[in-house]
Amino acid sequence: MKPPSTRIAILDSVPKIYWKEDNGITDGEKFIDLLSPVNPNAIFDIFYVSENHFPDSIGDYDAYLLTGSPVSVHDDYEWINTLSAWIVNIYKSEKPMFGVCFGHQLIAKCFGGHIDKCANGWMIGNYEMQLNSPPSWLNTSLSRSSIFHFNKERITQLPDLAQSFAASNGYANFAYTLGENIACLQGHPEQPKRAMYNFLNAVIHSLSKSDIERANLFIENGRPDSVIWAQSIMQFLCR
Repeated sequence: MKPPSTRIAILDSVPKIYWKEDNGITDGEKFIDLLSPVNPNAIFDIFYVSENHFPDSIGDYDAYLLTGSPVSVHDDYEWINTLSAWIVNIYKSEKPMFGVCFGHQLIAKCFGGHIDKCANGWMIGNYEMQLNSPPSWLNTSLSRSSIFHFNKERITQLPDLAQSFAASNGYANFAYTLGENIACLQGHPEQPKRAMYNFLNAVIHSLSKSDIERANLFIENGRPDSVIWAQSIMQFLCR
């Protein structure tokens, strides 16, 4: 008998004005490209929450995924307030929820965490994470994993009930769990190298020469473990 399909809502937090930065390809579409080969039985729907497009009801979906965004969790947008309320209610519903980058930070903020600028400036490229006591759904026996990052803010204090399981580039809290139904990751398993260069070009006017050189070096540095994270995210969402 064919197992029941898992319905996953992708809450895409990238405002439409930024879609052009990577050839009009949205983060929600990239996540479908990343995750659907892992579980062809899963059903994905994208909701562009930054354009005030939300599901009708939390009960319509089995699991939720929150994307990254070029905006800050501290920005005063009404859709961020609406999304924050959804995050709290999804947590209460006990449905699985996975957050990436902006999503990872906003979830922490919703439950009392602190987010500040990175002390070392922009973090752009493929960085290695040290995995500490990784959860059972993380599909690797490795103690380290690398993944693309593109951020200038990070979590400086996790919510009281959260447990970090990864640190990167001198920063703690680069992946964490919160209760039984929330998991989050600062990095970007969904972004291909093409996108990283496109995003770099979009902010290059605000970077120093040394920042640009470091970003180019780390984009080319090694190979991200995107497949491992795709398998792990799907294992978490489809439990």
